Amino acid sequence: MGECERHMGECERHMGECELPTRACGERRSGGIRIVHPGARGAVGYAAAVCLVGVITACRCAGADRAPAALGALALTGWCAVLGVIDLRTMRLPDVLTLPGAATILAVAAASGHAAAALWGGGLLAGAYLCLHLLRPAAMGAGDVKLAAGLGAATALGGGGAWLGAAAGALVLTALCGIAAPGRSRAAAWPHGPSMCIASLAALLAAG
Repeated sequence: MGECERHMGECERHMGECELPTRACGERRSGGIRIVHPGARGAVGYAAAVCLVGVITACRCAGADRAPAALGALALTGWCAVLGVIDLRTMRLPDVLTLPGAATILAVAAASGHAAAALWGGGLLAGAYLCLHLLRPAAMGAGDVKLAAGLGAATALGGGGAWLGAAAGALVLTALCGIAAPGRSRAAAWPHGPSMCIASLAALLAAG
């Protein structure tokens, strides 16, 4: 018995040593896919980039005597910053933030007479993301689908070009981040929420 326990202890010790590099790199596995996240530094850098784009957008709106649009840009920026940081740190997009945020965007759009555009934009993007989620749920989470409803509605208010730019830009950003991640491989994945947020804000900024 003593010999068996000694061998079992050695096996556990070696298994623990093999897991250390994965933990140090900030990785975990979900559904056979290695998910990489950047840690605290990446979250801070993301938040700074989002705030910069959002503030520039708000200032541009304020300079054009569009105070409501400026306030909306700041609110959207704060929402995106919080959601992106949470996704980078926990790989989760909580319903308590995504769903009320989407409902608020739709309500503001309806109050300003743009309900149809917001509904079409949110519905189309969320529908596309839902298809991806059903095809490969480990790579595209349900939280991304819910976030797509709000961001799709928001970018649709900036026009078709902003909507398309945000949708395409998010996919490109996530792919580039996954490629640039340390220890990357074909099986590596990257949290998609931050790319969705910053691509949407950048598209709205470009749309003016």
